[in-house]
Amino acid sequence: MAEEKNSQETSFSGFINYKQTMTSITTDLKKLREYSEKLDLNGNINGIDEILKRMANDNFNVAIVGEFKRGKSTVINALLGKNILPVDVLPTTATLNKITYNVTPFVTVEYKDGRKEQIGIEELDNYVTKLTRESEERAKTIKEAVVYYPINYCKNGVTIIDTPGLNDDAAMTEVTMSVLPTIDAALMVIMAQAPFSESERDFLESKIITSDLGRVLFVVTGIDLLDEEDVDRVLENIKRRIQEHVLKKAESVYGVDSREYQTYQRKLGNINLYGLSAKKALKAKVKGDVQMLEDSCFPTFEAALEKFLSEERGAITLSVPVSRIKTASMELVKAIQLRMSSMDMMASEFEKKYTAALGEIESVRKERSREFDTVNENADKAFAGLLPMIDSYWDTVEQAVSDAIDAYPISNSDLKKENAAATAQALTNQVKNAVAKVSQTVSERIQNAINVALEGEAQRLAGFENYFFQATERIHGMFMPQRTSASGGDSVIGVVANSLVGFGIGGVYVGFKEAGWRGALLGGATGVGGMALGNIGVFGLLMPALAIPITWPVVIVGSLVVGTLSLFSSKWVVDKTFSREKIETYKASFKAQVLEEIQRMKGENNFAETVRRQVDEAFGALKEKIRKETENILEDTQNQLTQIKVELAQQQVSGSKEKEQLDEMLESINQICVRAEELEQQLVGILSR
Repeated sequence: MAEEKNSQETSFSGFINYKQTMTSITTDLKKLREYSEKLDLNGNINGIDEILKRMANDNFNVAIVGEFKRGKSTVINALLGKNILPVDVLPTTATLNKITYNVTPFVTVEYKDGRKEQIGIEELDNYVTKLTRESEERAKTIKEAVVYYPINYCKNGVTIIDTPGLNDDAAMTEVTMSVLPTIDAALMVIMAQAPFSESERDFLESKIITSDLGRVLFVVTGIDLLDEEDVDRVLENIKRRIQEHVLKKAESVYGVDSREYQTYQRKLGNINLYGLSAKKALKAKVKGDVQMLEDSCFPTFEAALEKFLSEERGAITLSVPVSRIKTASMELVKAIQLRMSSMDMMASEFEKKYTAALGEIESVRKERSREFDTVNENADKAFAGLLPMIDSYWDTVEQAVSDAIDAYPISNSDLKKENAAATAQALTNQVKNAVAKVSQTVSERIQNAINVALEGEAQRLAGFENYFFQATERIHGMFMPQRTSASGGDSVIGVVANSLVGFGIGGVYVGFKEAGWRGALLGGATGVGGMALGNIGVFGLLMPALAIPITWPVVIVGSLVVGTLSLFSSKWVVDKTFSREKIETYKASFKAQVLEEIQRMKGENNFAETVRRQVDEAFGALKEKIRKETENILEDTQNQLTQIKVELAQQQVSGSKEKEQLDEMLESINQICVRAEELEQQLVGILSR
């Protein structure tokens, strides 16, 4: 039954439905903001504005990666239904090319020095390809080119990113890798006739960040060139090899006994792999040939990509604004009930309760300060636990370098004067690759340990969340009169409360529900994440809630690898190595010079400081999120009470008209919460897969 439920489409499955869902959430948040303005709940307003800003910038970014001559540009053109990007038998793409929607076609070119230039689409080949020496030299100065074109596919909020070939050269591969942390999905294009070259295997085992693997869809092109009876066998073989490489990557980073590794094993059967003919699909779209398009198998892939983006990526994206609806609705209902209950209260009675409430608010702030001290202590413990791994890093690098040099094949002819520079360059590249691989593996292990520690701290903070909401409920309860019968307003509040309980935030009104509050201050991370903990943990939700990119391990990977490799060059080695020596002596001399340089870099680069900053950033973001959310609520509560106090002192008692308006607000909030509850249930289903 569970599998059947999970297989059902959600209300946000597909680009159109997703956009409609985002529009509906935006409308509800704006309505809650309007109510917050009427009640002067500035903290609520700030929280809603932050989410609305993030939603306004929401977009799907899809990168196409793979070797040259694999048909990446053809896949993109097939998606767009038009020949927009240059296609050639030679490696063409030399920059990042982005395709996005605009009514009027044009291209903007951004240079590495910050300059920007607008050109016509017909000029694109002369700027971003290697088709001529002139265009290749110009491409080296360009950071990226953005193609604006009236393509319906991109009208759905999709930006397509064409990347240089993985096997083109090291600089181009680095360009490709630099874009991965910013994308929602990567389409790795593989040729059916020649799958899994060295660079493709290296991409999965070494280059790509482990946390990115779940966002890779594999596109096997050219299946129309295979015999029909061989297609399924070839695709199954490619899938099996992908599983082997992915599992090897996960094993090197996490270890076979880890929870993360077990999760990868469970999900290996769900690898997204699609066999198709992009060339046939493009031709069919240009001609309008429906049958040819169907034969290309491209529509199946397109539908899967659309669902992947709108559901898998969408579930995490939508969880944050849904959580904001929860907290915003809760504070509005409490503020409304507070105003309604205080209308009949004497000023002197309110004054006493007001003083007590301020004392309770101050106590909450002190408790929060003590809680943050504990967060700091746990950050220190997390860093201390990483020290053994940090301390062994340089030894690991030295061992990797030694192994790489020893294993590299060199012949006597390679040491001749005319070949010395090329040999040194090749061996230097071998060293660089070895250092890059071990650096990324070590840094990902460290980042995973930080993630686990952060996730545990978020779970621990659920106790403080419970305390916080109990405290704010006590403050609220000070002003709630004991009534023998419910008023119309109380009746509506009861309806809202009951809908909120199922939604996970209404426990304060009908009896405190511990699970209901979990994650309310962390963007739904520990609430929804806790329900899906067996599969994904809370980290996939925690990062968006904290406004930290899910792929943030690249921060360590990038700084670590670049810092370690920055001074390696073939010229440096040639200057210090004698090319006429015997192979063993040459390698020993080469190794000695490299290890000497590593020792020098070890003294100049404090790896521990880099990791310490990562730990502080992670735990600091957690504290800041809790501080901001709780302070918004405390300030709104205090300001609301002060405003009521002034009104009572000046005998500005509101009449029946305001009560009617408040009742209308409650009814509207109730409807918003019911919609949010239905959506959250779908989110839980997606995140629990």
